[in-house]
Amino acid sequence: MKTKFLILILITLLPFLSHAQHVMGTVYEANKEGKQVPLEGANVFFPGTGVGYTTGADGMFHLNKPNPDAKILVVSYVGYVTDTIPAEGTSIKVTLKKAVELGGVEVKGINGDTYISSLKTAKTEIITSGELKNNACCNLSESFESNPTVDVSFTDAITGAKQIQMLGLAGRYSQILTDVLPTIRGLTINQGLNFIPGPWIESINLNKGAGSVANGYESITGQIDVELRKPENSEPFYLNLYGNSEARLEANLYSAQKISDKWDHMILLHGDTYQNMMDDNDDGFLDQPVSKNISVMDRWKFNSLKRVESMFGVKYTYDDRWGGSMHFDPDADKLGTHAYGFGMATNHGEAFFKSSYNFPAKPYQSVGLQLSGTVHDQNGYFGLREFDGNEKSLFANLILLSAFKDTKHKFKTGISYLYDEYKERFDTLKIDRTESVPGAYFEYTYDDLNKWSVIAGVRGDYHNIYGFEFTPRLHVKYKVAPFSTLRASAGSGFRVANILAENTGYFASSRQFIIQGDLQPEKAWNYGLNFTQKFYADSREGTFTVDVYRTDFTNQVIVDVDSDPQKVYFYNLNGKSFANTFQAEISFEVLKGFNSKLAYKYYDVQQTFNETLKEAPLTPKHRALLVLTYQTPDEHWNFSFTTQWIGEQRLPITSTNPAEYQMPATSPSYFRLLGQVSYSVKQWEFYLGSENINNFVQENRIIAADDPFGPYFDTSIIWGPITGRMFYAGLRLTIPKK
Repeated sequence: MKTKFLILILITLLPFLSHAQHVMGTVYEANKEGKQVPLEGANVFFPGTGVGYTTGADGMFHLNKPNPDAKILVVSYVGYVTDTIPAEGTSIKVTLKKAVELGGVEVKGINGDTYISSLKTAKTEIITSGELKNNACCNLSESFESNPTVDVSFTDAITGAKQIQMLGLAGRYSQILTDVLPTIRGLTINQGLNFIPGPWIESINLNKGAGSVANGYESITGQIDVELRKPENSEPFYLNLYGNSEARLEANLYSAQKISDKWDHMILLHGDTYQNMMDDNDDGFLDQPVSKNISVMDRWKFNSLKRVESMFGVKYTYDDRWGGSMHFDPDADKLGTHAYGFGMATNHGEAFFKSSYNFPAKPYQSVGLQLSGTVHDQNGYFGLREFDGNEKSLFANLILLSAFKDTKHKFKTGISYLYDEYKERFDTLKIDRTESVPGAYFEYTYDDLNKWSVIAGVRGDYHNIYGFEFTPRLHVKYKVAPFSTLRASAGSGFRVANILAENTGYFASSRQFIIQGDLQPEKAWNYGLNFTQKFYADSREGTFTVDVYRTDFTNQVIVDVDSDPQKVYFYNLNGKSFANTFQAEISFEVLKGFNSKLAYKYYDVQQTFNETLKEAPLTPKHRALLVLTYQTPDEHWNFSFTTQWIGEQRLPITSTNPAEYQMPATSPSYFRLLGQVSYSVKQWEFYLGSENINNFVQENRIIAADDPFGPYFDTSIIWGPITGRMFYAGLRLTIPKK
């Protein structure tokens, strides 16, 4: 009888006991008007356990205590100050404060300088300005030194141009956006990476696989969206001065001003110069071209505070560079045989306009308009061969965002138009093309605000030359556990190759350009899986992620440099072409302020060259990355150290050349080390660093350097660094808002 009585008491008290072990609450932020609004995507967790929750659109969280000793909760969100609160009650309210500039020192969130968005359905890696500072990057091409997703290399030995790779394929298969507008494409696909200064960048969003259909049809391996600094939240004055041991000098300045309650304005300036004639490997050629670059951008923001929000601006870049033989004089030797030289002068202009209208009766519904235009003109020469390129582009996108019966079921639909006019001349080749592509798209999003979210989109485009193209894409996210997320994606993309602008690395050679057949648009399917696991030790956060992706081409413009080392063949794919990628990465705050990141990447990239399936050249199968950063408790000192390991690469075949003009079949593996120390005090920050600390360089990087006008001259087989150890120093002055 006593036992039954005790059981009855326990059953009666069970709801109250379980209630006592359960905590609930809401995370808020303060908006511009000072009102508390729910904060979506905040991490709420018990430190030292695997128990946590990510808030939804309502900002709410609910957790069961893992044990009776779990008495505190940690609440964090990127860009906000992390808070610690008592884990008691079912109506907890916590308001996170935005990270602010305290005496010129940036207060950082617990997630560190790079993080994977827990909100987005597609896997999106976000590189913040904090990581960009660790690299002291000079432009976009130098912004990925401590990131394992994007690989960067030189296109050739003398022009200084850089190219990126994503998922084992060239950067032309990735869509590069600026504030969600297509910018680096067409004739700027390689050179354009140098046209976005690093200090102008607020963050970079990396999305592997096929992107949103709303952004166009050209994304195959991923999207790189560069978020520039905004007029409404940037500092009134910012100055960055940089200089390095190779005599490169750079200055960046921007200023943001609030004109009125509705208007904000910002001006951004950049200038750099490199006048050092250096030949460290004694091959008779400059290691880097003599160059100067000037960029200016003007941005305006309008916010009616009710319904209409608009942003517009213009940008202009002038870039001039020349190089080649140490004895080359651009005034006397241009297009002559006295000394080999190259030169390139570029004028690049952009304009954009973005506006959205929000329906007051339907806060989930809005209509937006995106417009952008580009004018690009470049004139150059490579030895005895001239190059001229001209591009005029226009992009327009009208978007409607709304929902069906509730905000779990949203949709995005719209119409777009893309116009490209290209005129290119290289040696005896002449390529003129005008593309006019109207399109329409529909994208459906389902989000149960708990475990599942799905984005399914389709678009159709009518190309004036190649006809109708259909592009489907799908992204799925499933939350296996509070901090465990599984993502999958599949989709197609297509693009029209610009074989000259995309292969300028072969201009500085004696290779003949040979086009075989009528080149068709490149088309491919991309499939991917991603698993992301967050974990915690006390208030320190870690992330483990694994990616597996495959890209299958149904057509590709093959760039064949194997069949004949004196020629470059361009022809349509006749066989298989694919790229398989595996990447694993773990990042963790080992100690308070001490963060680590370790990544490994494997590529299997194969293409059919002249009816033979072979490994793609200049693509390492294995890569590894280690990044260590430390910030002192007073947040004055910052230290960063990066180790890159690049595995062997198959090199283009040169076995039919004379013995003295042959390259080995494969390159050696090598390490590249980078480091930086910075000190912040009030509004000032001083930094000192070094790149290629171990001084590893590719020594024999120019074939037939002793006979640059002969048939074997080639500067395009670049597998390693072409500049040695370099030191740099600089300062940043930031005057914050009052």
